[in-house]
Amino acid sequence: MNLKNEYAGFLLSGEHEHLPFSELNALLEIFNIKAENLKIFKNYAVFNGIISKENIQNIVKRGGYINEGHLILFECPFDEFNLEKSIEELYRISEITDFPISKNETFAVRVHKLDREKVAKSMEIERKMGSIIKSKTFSSVNLKNPEKTIKIVISDNLAYVSVVLEKRDVEYFQNNRPHLRAYFHPGCIMPKLARCMVNLSRINENDILLDPFCGTGGFLIEAGLIGCNVIGSDIDEQMVNGAILNLNTYDLSKKTISIKKWNAKNILDYLKSLNIEKIDAVVTDPPYGISTSKKGDILEIFEGIVEILKKGDYLVFAAPNKMKLNLELTEFYEMRVHKSLTRYIHVYKK
Repeated sequence: MNLKNEYAGFLLSGEHEHLPFSELNALLEIFNIKAENLKIFKNYAVFNGIISKENIQNIVKRGGYINEGHLILFECPFDEFNLEKSIEELYRISEITDFPISKNETFAVRVHKLDREKVAKSMEIERKMGSIIKSKTFSSVNLKNPEKTIKIVISDNLAYVSVVLEKRDVEYFQNNRPHLRAYFHPGCIMPKLARCMVNLSRINENDILLDPFCGTGGFLIEAGLIGCNVIGSDIDEQMVNGAILNLNTYDLSKKTISIKKWNAKNILDYLKSLNIEKIDAVVTDPPYGISTSKKGDILEIFEGIVEILKKGDYLVFAAPNKMKLNLELTEFYEMRVHKSLTRYIHVYKK
């Protein structure tokens, strides 16, 4: 892997004010990348760091709320009130920049304005920049299906020119919503949020993730798809059978250690039956409004689960209100689902 100090940019989803950036931070930790001179422009994060192109791609592939990963070629001032001068500066610098496009590759230039009301003439910038690149590299423009995309991200007073290394798999998150799975039950967390919560747990590939209230298996699916080994349980046998069906549909049987009908308050006995003493992360969405006589107190269950986590590991869960545990609450997010439901995302560290 060719690791060197690169200038990277990540275009984040605007679906939540804080979660996309927090997910990026978690992924930088997972891939052991130290971001230097980190800057945030609305939903665009840029930084210097010892990072490979492969890691930029892997961060986007693993993320839920990370739309694109860029290798930034250069930045220059951009002033919407002095547009012509800004465009001239953009072209001047681009003429002395080596673009990572070979003669036999096709490319396209795209402008992304972080402020939708900016007066920057996107099509004019794309056309002129495309002409410069074409004259330098002798490559061809392909607007429909280019092999390389040059992205110009315009912030408040800067323009970042980059090559797009990876885009989020939009089709996966669209085509794998809970109601489209083999087994569905209302109230499931959407795949993007489930993937984000798994990432907030800082779990690594081949580590073990536990969901003691697994329902139809949403967290287990997202964890399995990024290479984790998973354990699930639920007190409802129908849910357990549905979760197994769903994971098999995604061909995740090899990543599934066990999914059983089990009461979460006795989760330690469940793990002992599997000869497992410790796990690496817990990510879950306990059922709301459950009967404590049937399911046991959620706080008591979580306190028991903490015993099977190693120091430095994470417990990530959603709840209809803030829940205080005897752990370090490192992150806390509010997410409105609809007028009668708000989820509160807790990230606790042991």
